[in-house]
Amino acid sequence: MSKVKYDFVYLTNTPSFYKLNLCNEIAKTNTLLLVFYGYGSEAVNVQLEENINWNFDYTFLNKGDSHKRCKIRTFLKLVYLMGSITCKKVLFAGWASPEYNIYSFISPKKKNVIVCESSIIDVSFKGLAGIIKKLIIKRMSAALPSGSPHAELFKSLNFKGTINMTGGVGIFNYGDKINILTHNTPLKYIYVGRLVNVKNIELLIEEFNRNGKPLTIVGKGPLESELKKKSKANINFIGYVENTKLGKIYQENDVFILPSKSEVWGLVVEEAIYWGLPVIVSDKVGCSIDMVKNLNTGVIFKSNSIESLDSAIIEIEKNYNKYKNAVLNVDFEERDKKQVKAYTKLI
Repeated sequence: MSKVKYDFVYLTNTPSFYKLNLCNEIAKTNTLLLVFYGYGSEAVNVQLEENINWNFDYTFLNKGDSHKRCKIRTFLKLVYLMGSITCKKVLFAGWASPEYNIYSFISPKKKNVIVCESSIIDVSFKGLAGIIKKLIIKRMSAALPSGSPHAELFKSLNFKGTINMTGGVGIFNYGDKINILTHNTPLKYIYVGRLVNVKNIELLIEEFNRNGKPLTIVGKGPLESELKKKSKANINFIGYVENTKLGKIYQENDVFILPSKSEVWGLVVEEAIYWGLPVIVSDKVGCSIDMVKNLNTGVIFKSNSIESLDSAIIEIEKNYNKYKNAVLNVDFEERDKKQVKAYTKLI
């Protein structure tokens, strides 16, 4: 019996909507198999149903909770799977999975490609973990970094393979724009994301408690109760909202803020810009250079400084129309085409 042939086999963790959308576009011109090792609890996860006609094939090495998987069993299933098919390129989603990392030493180097959302901003190569990361990268013939700080990571290691910058981490859900040409007076601010320490929401609340400006916080997490207690009446928590319903909420506001202490990319920044909002992001957000500085869509502030955040808010209000016009000129269709091409030109 002949083996099934693919252009790409993409080894990743769990099914997220933006990754599925990207693979669906790639698979319009190239055959692709998506391999997952389970489901996760993140809001970006999608429950895959067999009756949906995706352009790609997919399989689960484990169908349960990805955090509870047996890594040895997962690795053995992966080896068996890869022995039953052929492919031109194996895409490795970073270096977070021990099973995939080990397989990179079995798979021929000329086939191996690393898809990297981490950047020089947040990655350390110190200690044993750093040595392992370097060894994995040496097993790759090509790299697909998300943005310029991510590409700089590979350049700093004197990576000899092909580097195709993707300009994103996937394709988010688009929708009908209704109110993107208008804005509120005073301006309304919004944060969308998990309510966890790394998102630095306490700094956001401290600033908006002081300035009294309207702030909407979308999302849930372990810090929700604590953050609500610290917030004044101008700060409104509306809980978790499905991604497909976020467009309306974005358009009810005027400025998006992502104050993270660490953020490998920040897909929500792309979403906010698509829905017509200038953005304020910390200097620890991975897409701050490519999506904010280079496109002039907003202001970057120092993540550990409330004074810097306050100055960013003053700047965005003083020059709101300038940033708004830049936001409206971002061509997302062209960005998506470039992202897909970064993959397909490897074949």
